[in-house]
Amino acid sequence: MDEDDVFFSDIKLDPAVSYFLYIGELKSDCLNQFVKETLAKIHGQPFDFISILPDVLESYPHKNTLVINPMARQLYRAKGRKVSFRIAPREFASLVSASTTVNDLVRELLDRQGHVFIHVFESVPELTLALIPGVRILGPSGHIANIWNNKLYQLQMLKGTAPLIDYRVCRDAELMLETARDLWAQWPDGIFVSQPYSAAGVNSFLAHSQEDIENKAAHLKGKFFISRYVPHLDDPTVLGVVANATDVFIGAIADQEIQDGNKFRGSTFPSALAPPKQEELREITRKIGQVMGRSGYRGIFGCDFIVDAQGRIFFVEVNARKQGTTMEMCCTLENALPPETPGLLELEYHAVMHDRFPENKVEISDALNNICWRTYNYKLDEEAETNQIVPLDEDERDLFRQVRDGSQTHGVIVVEHVGGKLAVQPGTFLGRVVAVGQTRAQLEDDIREGVQRLKESIFDALKTSNLSPSGKNDHADGN
Repeated sequence: MDEDDVFFSDIKLDPAVSYFLYIGELKSDCLNQFVKETLAKIHGQPFDFISILPDVLESYPHKNTLVINPMARQLYRAKGRKVSFRIAPREFASLVSASTTVNDLVRELLDRQGHVFIHVFESVPELTLALIPGVRILGPSGHIANIWNNKLYQLQMLKGTAPLIDYRVCRDAELMLETARDLWAQWPDGIFVSQPYSAAGVNSFLAHSQEDIENKAAHLKGKFFISRYVPHLDDPTVLGVVANATDVFIGAIADQEIQDGNKFRGSTFPSALAPPKQEELREITRKIGQVMGRSGYRGIFGCDFIVDAQGRIFFVEVNARKQGTTMEMCCTLENALPPETPGLLELEYHAVMHDRFPENKVEISDALNNICWRTYNYKLDEEAETNQIVPLDEDERDLFRQVRDGSQTHGVIVVEHVGGKLAVQPGTFLGRVVAVGQTRAQLEDDIREGVQRLKESIFDALKTSNLSPSGKNDHADGN
């Protein structure tokens, strides 16, 4: 083992089991149980997974975890304690692809199995392990996903397909400021400023004055596009799977909670939008997926929209990856569809491997009568220190099943908590709250309870900021 690139490892392989790799953040590690079941079902043999994570935690949720994080090792040596922080997906993919330990593991699995599947939250070109013969990413091509995550490319490719908001492209900050100055009379409600690659409030912002733009864009370089801000009531998101140029599966629609115009805090299902409006969203998303399919995209994607007071739908963006609530979408479909019906991860497998869906796929046309859920992503905007772990009380899939069958009417869990006695840097997930109930009314109090558990896991000196899920100073802004 190369000690320079490994922060933690507890890998012990069973010779009777085939393994796939998960490469990504802990927030999507929960999806591996669905991938594991999909591979066992399709290949008729036992599968398990090895998680390769960047996350620094007090302890890890399951065996066969490998943590690649050179900076964490350096911080641990310097500070004498663990420090939890986020690594950009592309940087992490580069670290994993260059890791001697990971490459040795891939070679060992290829010798044992003849092939290795890799499950990812987001495909990126920097994950060059995909170039090794016998290795297959269970998701879209990193290069194609990278193209589709370019917001300017989306706008250009989806003209005539999606209802776009009026926008302007600017080659640099100087032209962007000049262009914005001339548009305030036409766009009095605000101007949304973004760069081609932006996510979770990074490299994008909502401005309400020219001075606002000048203050917030001073440090940004490169190309921009600016668009008219549309006051709106709803921020729906639609999850789907692309199999080819015509076949697009639409999973479910949820309502996002967005802060400051572009910061994602969580989602609520089912959407509060009227059924005809939801059907319109489904068909727009299907057409977008078909455009993506013609470009070679295969796998899960998401589309974000806004709906104004007049009921008009406007396209916001494509996320050419899984969404932050993909786990909840998987649990929703698992409880809404017949037992033998393929779920999201099985559909993605067939899309990637065969360019088609299984014949027995079924979409849900209406929300379930007895399952509602809400999520809340809890991030810190200043450094904190945890004093205790927030334990996972029960498995998320079990919580969904128990609410569905009526053995409990509602419940809340905190997942992916970093643990106790860690320094947590700004921008890092402290944990995620998931509430499930038979009615939407039950979810608000449950989310507050989960947030309170997270607040109690950090030292008192750092609890002075308002971290209420309905307050203006929330610090949860990532998908």
